[in-house]
Amino acid sequence: MDNNLVGGIIPPQPPVQAQSDVHVLKSRLEWGEPAFTILDVRDRITFNQGHIMGAMPMPVDELVERAVPSLDKSRDIYVYGANEEETAQAAQKLRSNGFEHVSQLKGGLAAWKAIGGPTEGIIESQTPPGAGDYNVVDRLKNHQENQPKGGSSATEAIKKGASNLKEGIQEGASNLKEGIQEGVSNLKEGINEFKNPNDRS
Repeated sequence: MDNNLVGGIIPPQPPVQAQSDVHVLKSRLEWGEPAFTILDVRDRITFNQGHIMGAMPMPVDELVERAVPSLDKSRDIYVYGANEEETAQAAQKLRSNGFEHVSQLKGGLAAWKAIGGPTEGIIESQTPPGAGDYNVVDRLKNHQENQPKGGSSATEAIKKGASNLKEGIQEGASNLKEGIQEGVSNLKEGINEFKNPNDRS
């Protein structure tokens, strides 16, 4: 049996695609997955107006000079710009400079806002929340309905992980029970020998 019980619970993240849907990124953020970076390659003034929460500002004309010394080349990087062309240009620059896992975020900030992804910035802080922004249940339902269909969903992965954990616990309990029974049996033999020292051969 695999001793790493946690390994069966938290599904490994597949390698990032060359292009990612905003739902993929939102799902990773909601799961609290580590080891990925969001880069906003628009100019700094536009970035300050509003951007995806947690995104790092790296304008496309300074991208290589800033990314190479500060980011790990094997890290998952999601990049978005003012439009698809700028996004593709930034992703290509990163890949040419040795970054292995770069994904263009399709639709950029507009697509992110359309699915209720968290944002921050001057304009974003002044925009009143929508009717459903504080309704966590509705937002989770909406997110679930908009997840790409097919393949192993997070729910299936959790069920599989829970099943693996249950099997591991059952196997461990069975081994423990056998060990206890063997220990009790040895203890009984020892007590009997102690009571009847003349029976020893």
